[in-house]
Amino acid sequence: MRALEASYVAGFLSAVAPFVIFKREHVRRGLCLLPQLDKLRDGGEFLRLARDVDAFATLNYSKTKRVTAVDVERHLRSTGVLAPVTTSSQRHSEGMAS
Repeated sequence: MRALEASYVAGFLSAVAPFVIFKREHVRRGLCLLPQLDKLRDGGEFLRLARDVDAFATLNYSKTKRVTAVDVERHLRSTGVLAPVTTSSQRHSEGMAS
């Protein structure tokens, strides 16, 4: 979603928020998630946002959501955007052996 579209959606949600009764949590989470779109700088931040979107989808009991945070993480790792996790103790012991 482009920044301009996100600002329109955020403006709409802000305008209707006082009148929402049954979907109040949807509006609240949507207003929290939208500003984060502009702050994405790396794969880790994108993955964190994907996990937040998954949590948002559970509000609807969605059965048709096709892409999950797990899928996003697999893709980011396969393309090298997210590096595999290594333990710092392994690096430390390698440095001591030299």
